[in-house]
Amino acid sequence: MESTIETPKPPLYSAQAIRMFSILFSAVVGGVLTAQNFKAVGRFDAARKALWGSIIYTVLVLVVVSYLPERASNSSAIGVVTGLIGGLALTAYSDKVIPENGEFPKKKVWKPLLICLLIFVPLIALIIYFLSLQS
Repeated sequence: MESTIETPKPPLYSAQAIRMFSILFSAVVGGVLTAQNFKAVGRFDAARKALWGSIIYTVLVLVVVSYLPERASNSSAIGVVTGLIGGLALTAYSDKVIPENGEFPKKKVWKPLLICLLIFVPLIALIIYFLSLQS
């Protein structure tokens, strides 16, 4: 009788977590989470592609939005839609690279959430402060 020993699977960030971080913060944050998933399963090439792809996507979105009329570019819907598209692209790529993604335990999102809040809350406060100086 043969006995097979299964190695425990590393916890991964869920597709829903990646999409939500992409929407709430940016596609780059979703790319970082996706890259961490790929590194956890030993796919370092895919991790680089996910991270660089999310950075390039974000830069392209910023360039395109800079050419939109001011009224359209001030809409918060643009950020939500582009974040959602980035998150969907990242999770689609993740499903392609790790087809059995749902079989892995889910990794908690508290640490990346805290890091994102520590970065984004002061940035938003600075933006609000400088906008109030202009008025």
